[in-house]
Amino acid sequence: MEDNQQFINVSKKSFIRIVIMLLSLVLLAGMLTYFVPIGSYLRNELGEIIGPYTPSTQVAGLAIWKIILSPIFVLFSSDAIAIIMISIFLLVLGGTFQLMQETKGIQVIIERLVTRFHHNKYLLIRVLVLLFMIFGAFFGIFEESMAMMPIIILLSISLGFDTLLGIGMSLMAAAFGFASAITNPFSVGIASNIAGINILSGVWLRIVVFIIMYVLLSTFLVKYAKKIEKNPKASLSYEEDLLKKDRFLDIVDQSLSIQKRKTIYTSYVWLFVVLMAVIMLISLIEVFFFISIPAIPVMALVFLLGGLMAGKKIIEQWIPTIRIFVKGALSVAPALFLILLAASVKYIITEALILDTILHSLELFMSSMSPYLGILLIYLFILILQFFIGSASTKAILIMPILIPLVRIIGISEELAILAFVFGDGYTNIIFPTNAVLLIGLSVAGISYAKWFKWTFKLQLIVLLITSIVLVFAFAIGY
Repeated sequence: MEDNQQFINVSKKSFIRIVIMLLSLVLLAGMLTYFVPIGSYLRNELGEIIGPYTPSTQVAGLAIWKIILSPIFVLFSSDAIAIIMISIFLLVLGGTFQLMQETKGIQVIIERLVTRFHHNKYLLIRVLVLLFMIFGAFFGIFEESMAMMPIIILLSISLGFDTLLGIGMSLMAAAFGFASAITNPFSVGIASNIAGINILSGVWLRIVVFIIMYVLLSTFLVKYAKKIEKNPKASLSYEEDLLKKDRFLDIVDQSLSIQKRKTIYTSYVWLFVVLMAVIMLISLIEVFFFISIPAIPVMALVFLLGGLMAGKKIIEQWIPTIRIFVKGALSVAPALFLILLAASVKYIITEALILDTILHSLELFMSSMSPYLGILLIYLFILILQFFIGSASTKAILIMPILIPLVRIIGISEELAILAFVFGDGYTNIIFPTNAVLLIGLSVAGISYAKWFKWTFKLQLIVLLITSIVLVFAFAIGY
């Protein structure tokens, strides 16, 4: 990628598609207020459901001007603080990762691994997959991995493998890590915040899932690497790869001095070490001292200060550092409008007093079925929504405020609902043709979607089976 490209950016086509989808949902929510009767559960002062549902035959209908201006009114609702915190966090992440791109942060980390493991190619594959999965699982990196994908593809080809393996070690691994969320701020972080639980609540099972998916993906890629090494013509991208080495030679910056690489490496490693330490400290304080500390604003502060300090140490000047940070933050600014639109759906149905009626209808529908089937239906619903709305934070804000009280009513834990959400949100990022990052990545790599689908669809079926089994198992043990 060129230095003037944003590390995180919002694709125009993806943005327009999601805006249309969310506007349709806002319109649908507004129409429902004229047809769905008012009703309410008995709630306590915290808004938690503590009593039965009381129906009403009255249908109010929200004023059209309120529906139109709902993205503004939502900033003055009870969800305003959460929306503002999430928005600030996205801006900070955009700035920090832009600094990582322009200061060659991830490139240097990858090069360190390549140097250390170049004598064991298969071990290197497993290490790279682990690295990208860790970035996805802990820090929510997916789109950002595309910036390093050309380098990994070049590495793969130079090792005697192919483009598909290069995509698998980078973009696919990041997607698997993103979905095997441990502290992923965009999915499990926002969802936990909405549910009012600690980000590490139920983390033990997510760690188990991470290990399972890491073994699955790394084994799949190593097995494929051995196949290609034995017979290069078995690669679906064999012809394209013959011409690809020169195309990517200008990606890697060879001008960095040894001392500069060391500075870059230590700066960003310390940033992530401090971030993990802060997350652990917050959790220990909540467990032992029963003091609730919101994780997202604290993580935003760590990224802000740590990212700027790391950038300043590498660039050695504050003004260029801040300029790069601001450029990265502005690149994600369009996503804030998507967040406001998503939050508007809940605002409309809450303001019209029909949220509890909708919850009650879902409760009646799901109460007649097994909770095992219920959690799988929730998973299916999120998978369908994922086809149209790829953004994890947008989906979380859109559906978690409705999903959390629903699962409490039908006897499914918040942790299990969040697990179903992260499963449905992440793995399909590298199979659904509506995902802009996947299509852009395949375009950059010169691989058709048809070839990619042929290479990955069996793996996706295995993932679907494993995640479904995990959800059923989790409910069975009272997770």
